[in-house]
Formats: sequence, structure tokens, C-alpha cells
Amino acid sequence: MAQSNTPTPSEQNYVPEESLYGMLFHNSLDGIMLTAPDGRILDANPAACKILGRTREQILDEGRAGLIDNTDPRLETYVAERKRTGRAHGELIARRTDGSLFPIEFSSVVFPGPEGDARTCLIIRDISARKIAEEERERLIQQLKDALGQVKTLSGLLPICASCHKIRDGQDNWHVLENYIRKNTGADFTHGICPDCRRKLYPETTSQ
Repeated sequence: MAQSNTPTPSEQNYVPEESLYGMLFHNSLDGIMLTAPDGRILDANPAACKILGRTREQILDEGRAGLIDNTDPRLETYVAERKRTGRAHGELIARRTDGSLFPIEFSSVVFPGPEGDARTCLIIRDISARKIAEEERERLIQQLKDALGQVKTLSGLLPICASCHKIRDGQDNWHVLENYIRKNTGADFTHGICPDCRRKLYPETTSQ
């Protein structure tokens, strides 16, 4: 019986490992760089070039020292963590070509290269927009806290005189209603005359 040469469904969908990695590398929305533990950069994908505002050649030439703010105290901690555990994840400050700084989120993993030497995969993402949104959220939260701190409220039972409507405080002192509320809340008063009192006090001004 002749053997069929028709590829099976799994064979039809098969993508060589090198081609698959190449597609992921070149089409990822995150910046991906192949690096060495000593800070050298061996390759960078198009997304990394866009995020860092440099050509691939410029990125390889500058290395980690030219791309990351070396004064960021977190850098040394992350490098030590990766050396100890083989991986690191967190946030750092990157440098644009004009020298301005911006925040990035990164993940870095150490793995053995083809010749057994250590290599690292560095994935980066520009989080400037997220940081701005977080700062705005914190600003609004602080504004709300400040506003709530200025609000005074009354609760519970208030002892009030049935005749003059003065209110007794916790020290048995009596206060005019308006003064007590003004002192213990954020409210104030304007004065007018309700229709019932107007008819009682000024009947001559009330239309028949």
C-alpha cells in the first residue's frame, strides 16, 4: 500500500522554531533585546528602536550604559537580583537621544547562548502614559482627602431647647442654633421669611 505524501494538519501548521522566534522578535509590540550580562546589547527589535528612539546600530553601540539612567538606585539592585536568581522584573528610567528621561517596565532573564556563554533577554515597555494616569489619580485622591478633611458633620441626638431652640453642647453650654451649626459644620446661613411667618407677621402685605 502506497504511503500518502499529503501533510497531516499538524504538519501543515508547523513553523520551524527559528522562524517562529523570528516572527515574535520582529512583530512584538514590546521592545525585545538580546543582551549580555555585562551590559552589551547584541540585537534589538523594531519595537525597542521605536521606544528608545534609536536605530538598531545606535542601540548596539551605546549598550545599557547609554540607554538606562545609571543614577537610578534600583538598577544595581535589579542587576544583583538577576545575577542571584537568573531573572529580574521591575521599573527603571531610560534615556532618550536628547537626554530626557522616561519610565520603562522591564523583564530580564538569563539563559545559555549557543556556545554556552550567558545571554539575557530584555523586554521593555514605555509606561509614561501609565505613570501620568497614576499621578493624576493620586492627585485626585489627595484632593478628595483634603476636601473630606475640611468637612464637619453632626450626628446623633442634639439637646435643643423647645422654646428658644438653643443647643446644649457636651460641656452643658447653650448656643444659638445658627452659631452651633456654623461652628460644627461647613454650613452657613442666609435669612429670609417663610410664607407662614410672613402671613403671621405681615398680614397687610399678604394678598387676600
